[in-house]
Amino acid sequence: MILGHINARESEAAYSKQIQRAIAYCRDTDVSGMEEGRYPQDGDDFIVLINQRRTGSREEKLPEVHREYAELQYMVAGREYMGFYPDRGDNEVLKDCLEEKDTLYYKENPGSGEVMLPLVPGSYGIFFPEDVHRPFCQVDGPEDIKKIVIKIRMSTL
Repeated sequence: MILGHINARESEAAYSKQIQRAIAYCRDTDVSGMEEGRYPQDGDDFIVLINQRRTGSREEKLPEVHREYAELQYMVAGREYMGFYPDRGDNEVLKDCLEEKDTLYYKENPGSGEVMLPLVPGSYGIFFPEDVHRPFCQVDGPEDIKKIVIKIRMSTL
């Protein structure tokens, strides 16, 4: 898992070309007029999703992982907490949606050591298949947010 800010460029050279490309997309693309939806860039290897949602309580949100894709989640507007913990193999699957959308939803894991990471405008998190994350958790109360989620096929990293 990587947590960063779009204006902090000092470590970008350490990232793969696809991750650098995703950060550049977020930095250089005005998405203010883009509606919520899916915008494939290279077939299914690099997919841009625009999410416009309302945050909610942590208890309403499910922890999830992806197997075929890494995800860069960039906050355009609003604030959220993103739950995070490493997938150590001790999670119980609640719902398997790998076929439909490359997502496994997990049941609550009280021993996970989950931390809540703040995402504010300009910040991003990059989550790999071993990174359990819980998006759209409210900060002080429910809030409308807009973010870019870029799915990068792992085989292209």
